[in-house]
Amino acid sequence: MSDDADDDNADDKVHCARGGRHRMERRRLLGLVAVGLSSGCLGSLPGATGPRNPPDAPAGEPRDTPEVPPVRISEVDFEATDDGRLRVFGTVVNDSGAERIATVEARVSVRDEESTRSQELAVPAAGSADFAIEFEFEFDVFRNNGDLNVSLA
Repeated sequence: MSDDADDDNADDKVHCARGGRHRMERRRLLGLVAVGLSSGCLGSLPGATGPRNPPDAPAGEPRDTPEVPPVRISEVDFEATDDGRLRVFGTVVNDSGAERIATVEARVSVRDEESTRSQELAVPAAGSADFAIEFEFEFDVFRNNGDLNVSLA
């Protein structure tokens, strides 16, 4: 064999030895990482903490969960009328088993001016009714500087 062939074999042996050593170090590192990560997972399972029941209501103040009223406003929006004024519209829902009369009250304020208007409507049992209330305010002025509050009176 020539000296060049011996040098190639020597390089292969060194390369294999290095690769093998790196593989062993990599395996050892991966093994240690796996043991480290699993030690946190193998601990006891989390248990319940804190009281099992909610705290008692304050003395003299019974705990009441607010009920959703059977007649309520479900949607409100606003738009411009054909002549550029403000129109507030929406839907009133009645979840009760009887027809209800509802009065929708809309309050609009623009800068220092305020206006309140209302509309009465019959809302069928387990149904809904739409409302629309128009104001003298210009839509663009309201959109830039106005406030709107709609409620059932």
